[in-house]
Amino acid sequence: MSFKDKFLTMYRSDKVYLAEWLLAIVTGVFVFVTSSTWDLQSLTQWSVNVWHSIANGDIRSLYAYTAGNVYKVHHAHMGSELFSVLPWSVWNLPLFFIQRATGAKIGGSALMLAYSKLFLVLVSVVVLIYTKKITMIVTGDKAKSVWAMYLTASSVYLYLTVCYSGQNDILMICASVIGIYCMLRGKHAAFIAWSVLAIAIKPFFLLPFLAVLVLTEKKVLYILADTFIGVSGLVAQKLFFRGAPGYYESMHSGPADDMLKEMFPANINTAYGGISFFAIALVLIFIYSYSRDFDRDAYLTDTQNAARHAVYIVALTYVCYVSLSPFSFYRAGVMLPFLYIVLVQNTEMGFYNMVIDIAMQGAFVIKMILRGSIMFNVMFVNNSLTARVLGYKVDEKKAGYAANLDRFLGHKVGLMESFQPLFAGVTIVCAGMLMALNRPDKQVKLKYYGYRHYRVLVWARTLIIVPFALLIVYLFTKANGRYYV
Repeated sequence: MSFKDKFLTMYRSDKVYLAEWLLAIVTGVFVFVTSSTWDLQSLTQWSVNVWHSIANGDIRSLYAYTAGNVYKVHHAHMGSELFSVLPWSVWNLPLFFIQRATGAKIGGSALMLAYSKLFLVLVSVVVLIYTKKITMIVTGDKAKSVWAMYLTASSVYLYLTVCYSGQNDILMICASVIGIYCMLRGKHAAFIAWSVLAIAIKPFFLLPFLAVLVLTEKKVLYILADTFIGVSGLVAQKLFFRGAPGYYESMHSGPADDMLKEMFPANINTAYGGISFFAIALVLIFIYSYSRDFDRDAYLTDTQNAARHAVYIVALTYVCYVSLSPFSFYRAGVMLPFLYIVLVQNTEMGFYNMVIDIAMQGAFVIKMILRGSIMFNVMFVNNSLTARVLGYKVDEKKAGYAANLDRFLGHKVGLMESFQPLFAGVTIVCAGMLMALNRPDKQVKLKYYGYRHYRVLVWARTLIIVPFALLIVYLFTKANGRYYV
C-alpha cells in the first residue's frame, strides 16, 4: 500500500488518533501556560481562605475574612457560595500551608496559580470520562463515544473556561454530567444527589435539571418534590451563613448576583412590559419535554431513545442560555459536553456539523473580543508561567494599543468594532442550526456532502484559539511598560 493510500485510509477512518489527542493537549497546554486571569487569582485565594477561616476557629467568618482582602487579590468580596470553591479548597490545601508559613501572595505566584489551575484540568478529565460513558449509552458506539470526548476536549469553550480563565464552572459541569449519567442508568436517587451538588456549586444547572425532570416525571407533585430537594444544598448554604459577618454584602457585591438578575433581559416591549427571549425559549423547552412520551422507567426500557432526548434537552437549554441571555465569555463552557454528544449521533450530518461548529466557535471568540470582554489581555499574561520564564511583567496602563486584542484590532483594523453584529449573528444562527438539524426525534439529512470526510476541519477546529493566544503573547513581548521582577 502506498503512502497516499495509507494516509487516505487513516484520514477516512472513524478513529481519533494519538496525534490528534496530542494536538488538543498541546493547544491546551499553550493556553494554560500563557494566562493567569483575575478570576483564577481570586478564586484560588478564596479557596485557601476557607482554610484560613477554619484555622481562625470559625468557618462563618469566611466572607468577612475574604472582604478584608489581606492578600490583595482583584475581587475583595467572595460573591458566591461556599460549595463553589470547597472542592477546590481540598486540592489547594498545600497552598494554605505555604501561605500560612510564609505570608506569600498566591495571586502573584505563577507556580502556585498553575498548581491551582491544574485541579480544573483534572476535573475536566473526569468530565471527559463520563462524556464517553454517556455517549456509549446514547449511541452504543465506541468510536462515537471517543469522538464526543475529543470534540469536547478540543473545543474553544473548554480552553477558555479551564485553560485560559481557570473558572470553577467546570466543577458544576462535572457534578451535573455525573448526575445525568446516573439518571440514564436509572439511578434516580444518585441523579438527584449529584444535581444537588451541581446546583449548590452554581445554580445554572437548575434549569436543565428541571427540563429533564419534566421529560420523564409527569406528575407535578413529584417534579416539585425533586426540585425542592435539588435546591436544598443551595438553600442550606444560605441558611448556614445567614447573619454571618460580610455574607450579605459579599453576595450582593459579586458578579453572580448580577448574572442571575440579568438572566432574563427584556428583548421585546409589549403592553405587559418587557419579554425575554430566553424565558420564551424555556417555556417551549418545558412544553416539548413534558409532551414526550417517557416516564422514569424509560431509561431502563427504552434506553437509547430516552437518553437521546435527555441529552438533547440539556444541550438545548444551555445553548438557549448562551444565545439569548447575557453571560461572561467563559460561561459558554456549560454547553459541554452535551452539545457534542448530540452532534456525534448524527453521522449523516458530520460534515455540516463540523462546518457549523467551526463557524460558531470562531465567531464566538471574535465577538467576545470585540465586545470588550476581559480576555486576551497582556495583564493576564503577567502572572502566567510564560511571564515567569520571560522574567518580566507589563503595566497595562502603559501598553497602549498592545494592552489587549480588542484595542489592537481596533488600532489595526478600525472597522472591526462595526462587525460585532455580524459575528453575533453568525454565532446565534449556527447555534440554532445545530439544535434544529440534530433533533433526536427527527434528524435532518441534507442532500449533498453529509458523509464527506471532515478530519481536516477537526484539526482546524482544535487550533481556533491558537492565533489569539499567540497574538497576545506577541503583544506582551512588544508592549511598553515592561518591568522586571
